[in-house]
Amino acid sequence: METEALRRVREMTERKKLVEPGTGIVVGFSGGSDSLCLLVMLEELSREMELSVTAVHVNHEIRGAEAERDEAFCRAFCEKRGIPLRVVTVDVPAYAKEQGIGVEEAGRIVRYRAFESVAAEVGASCVAVAHHADDRAETILLHLMRGSGLRGLTGISMDSRPFSDPNLRLIRPLLALHKDEILADLALRGEEYCLDATNRDDDGDRNFLRNRVMPLLAARNAGAARNISKAGERLEAVREYLEERTDEACAAVIDEGERRLLCEDLLALPEVLRPEVALRYLELVCGHRKDLADTHVAMLLRLCEGRVSAQADFPHGVTLRRGYREIEPAQDIIAAFGGRHEITRREIERGVKVTFFGARRMTLTFSVTDAENCSDFSKDPYTKWFDYDTMGKACVVRARRPGDRIAITRDGRSARVQDVFVNSKVPRERRDEIPLVMLADESEVLWIPGVRGSERFRVTEDTKRVLIVKLTEESGE
Repeated sequence: METEALRRVREMTERKKLVEPGTGIVVGFSGGSDSLCLLVMLEELSREMELSVTAVHVNHEIRGAEAERDEAFCRAFCEKRGIPLRVVTVDVPAYAKEQGIGVEEAGRIVRYRAFESVAAEVGASCVAVAHHADDRAETILLHLMRGSGLRGLTGISMDSRPFSDPNLRLIRPLLALHKDEILADLALRGEEYCLDATNRDDDGDRNFLRNRVMPLLAARNAGAARNISKAGERLEAVREYLEERTDEACAAVIDEGERRLLCEDLLALPEVLRPEVALRYLELVCGHRKDLADTHVAMLLRLCEGRVSAQADFPHGVTLRRGYREIEPAQDIIAAFGGRHEITRREIERGVKVTFFGARRMTLTFSVTDAENCSDFSKDPYTKWFDYDTMGKACVVRARRPGDRIAITRDGRSARVQDVFVNSKVPRERRDEIPLVMLADESEVLWIPGVRGSERFRVTEDTKRVLIVKLTEESGE
């Protein structure tokens, strides 16, 4: 049945190139007005474009008899029209509890997994869901409430790729329509649909906006939702342009292989691009965008502007450190004490922690900073400062060996480590448990943690860069 609403959906689908002739489409079908309208329209377009349409209904096991009613309705509707239907049943409340997340988020995860699974089964290249223009307006306001960048201000994208399969697309053809137009189209067609009683609850932010805020805005200005949605559509075009420029900037300032971000190059970018590139870098080192917020982007930008060796913690256990020209993830090395473990200058300069498991759990932290960043030097016997440039070599960490020596004067006069232990009254049983920090060629000891450091590499007024080595220790089990 050709209607004005169908014509607009067809025009939007063609203009945005959402589907090509012969495309396989999985359609999320709850039985509600929006998803029923979407399924009906795609079924009609399938005759023109030879589309292959499969409906997927997810029973969340939340609403008891009402959920069973909706499932039965969807089965009957698809059977009557000859539309293939897959029904997936998942205990969403149990899943939410197991994962420690909200029921709404759990439901979304479950639905999208079901859509992707069925798409793989039937060979579909896209998934269609029934978000409409009013949903877009609500989403824009929701993001404004919670804090948002440009991406959030576009509301909902017409075409995206949120699935684990990067080739599977998510499309939203009904963004061409508003809710009243969907209901009018269904009335014109004489179609019935299911009502979800939970949509009347105001507990969640979205339902509060939908049931309380949007009606107030409409009472003041009948075109409020349309105007907000239109603004989101225009901003989406701006975002697409910005993402193209961001792609170019990322290629110039991010080394994906080394996971490095070039600080000066980032700060030289136009202000509008800096947070976008920073977010892309965080997504790279953290593994995904989940839990990344504007605060983390601001932290990264401050780190780029900060002093050498400064570092900050980000989601998913990621620690980033400011080097001389770049931001990099701090490195961790886990080793069994007793062997020989070389710490390269590259690792030292990017910041590295070496954790040893033996009779005790010991962690040596190496970092390098400009001398001008050091206002005073620690008197902690388990933190030592050295003139990094005069060392000229990497470091090795190992247990003591016969013949080891350490410089006790600036001109290089040395003493045996064994004698230093004796003179410092280090218990005999502890001597083999102390990790010695050596120069890489093992010609001399740089530091005996808690006992003595080499005088040959003492920091002076001529020092340009300082190596800081810190030992933390706890009893092993």
